[in-house]
Amino acid sequence: MSSRLVLLGGALLMGLWVAGCDDGETVPPPDAGTAVDSGTSTGDSGTVDAGDGGGGGRSDFTCNVVKQEGCAAGQGCHYTDLTDGGTGSKCFPGTCDPVRQDCAAGQRCTYVTLDGGEAQRQCVAAGTATEGAPCTQAASAPAGQRYDTCAAGLFCKDDALNDGGTGFFCRKLCHATSDCASGDCNTVLRLAGTDELPLVCGPPSAACDAFAQDCAGPLGCYPATNGPVCAGSGTLAPGAACEFSNQCSPGSTCAVSDGVGTCRTLCRVPPGSPACSSGTCRALTNNGDVGACVP
Repeated sequence: MSSRLVLLGGALLMGLWVAGCDDGETVPPPDAGTAVDSGTSTGDSGTVDAGDGGGGGRSDFTCNVVKQEGCAAGQGCHYTDLTDGGTGSKCFPGTCDPVRQDCAAGQRCTYVTLDGGEAQRQCVAAGTATEGAPCTQAASAPAGQRYDTCAAGLFCKDDALNDGGTGFFCRKLCHATSDCASGDCNTVLRLAGTDELPLVCGPPSAACDAFAQDCAGPLGCYPATNGPVCAGSGTLAPGAACEFSNQCSPGSTCAVSDGVGTCRTLCRVPPGSPACSSGTCRALTNNGDVGACVP
């Protein structure tokens, strides 16, 4: 299962898809006492400059996930996989928002799996399991519906245990890191039955030195919201079109101008080493002396 860290916004609009396992979809929680195997996925959402997100690096981002802007009434903006293998954002119809929790009192907005296999955002009875607590499928769910026992704003996610097994715990749903009490909004849920890619809060990504490239392989060090972080490294050379920063090869990043993303070589600001062989070294907000060479 691919993993994506999405960072949008700033003087140089950037995005990252972060490394994680590639072993299958996130699965629904089991009934109490039932163990299942599953996969996990990680990613992130946030901003680089003003902290409030951007509209998207390319036309693939048709709405703003962080701000929940750009969609008609009755729709929500969510990340989604594209047919060409990339990632973008899209407006999806739904009765509620799982982060803003706009259901009636005593209910929660969550992803409900129907008997036909489709997953929809719906208002259902709120569970009682708190953030970080174990969870299962709700035994009280109406016939033809499946959802978990987490409280409002949480989702029951599979996590690897230290003994090699799998546990299910309530994680906070988020559109941006500002929605998380701790950690980052950096875990993508790949749910069967929907093309939406909702996010939950996860641990902060490991910090690194973008010039020393000191991440353990196969990770590379890329500029991010609050400084460079270790992420799955791409192979695109400087000058190639991109959507996310770590589609680019280590030592470069995805800089966006006029809605078009291009891999640009990293440089040190104020002018230092490494310097730009061409173009101008422009600072990346909240990344210290790390900049990108732009025309």
